[in-house]
Amino acid sequence: MSPLTMRLTATALAAALGGTLLFPTPATAAGSALPAAPAVSSAAAAPSDFGYVITFPKHVRRGGSLVYSVKVRNRKAKGQHYVALIGDFSKRFRKIRVISKPRSVKCSVKGRDLSCWITSLDRGDSTTVRIRAWAGSRRGTATAAFGVIATSDADADIRKLRKEIGRKIKASTRIR
Repeated sequence: MSPLTMRLTATALAAALGGTLLFPTPATAAGSALPAAPAVSSAAAAPSDFGYVITFPKHVRRGGSLVYSVKVRNRKAKGQHYVALIGDFSKRFRKIRVISKPRSVKCSVKGRDLSCWITSLDRGDSTTVRIRAWAGSRRGTATAAFGVIATSDADADIRKLRKEIGRKIKASTRIR
């Protein structure tokens, strides 16, 4: 059976059963053997409230440089929020440097790890950080992974927030 046919069959079955497969009642949810969802820190905003877009080149020559542009935007979260932007670069990179950022952003690069602390990101605001990375001298694929986590706590420790980032977007570039 094809995946589309399986989806349509499951949807029709769920509709025929009154939607109990899609939305369990509290009585059936309490008796289910499924594990509970992990607790989310009260200081963190919902993941859908913040978005980020990464632009980067698809190809680079050996020894050349790439410029990553990471734009972070507060879509829906009300009030002032602080955002930690984390970047992990693969061993295919020789050097990483932040080349442009607003004054309200503090960044540090240690080895191939990037950490940026973005302050005062109100609802509807966005900020862009540009990072230059130099590729190594070998052919292959260079990968950088970026993640974002938001908090309303101004005194949050960026090292602890780094561990809480769940989803990272990977940006792969081919080294020729």
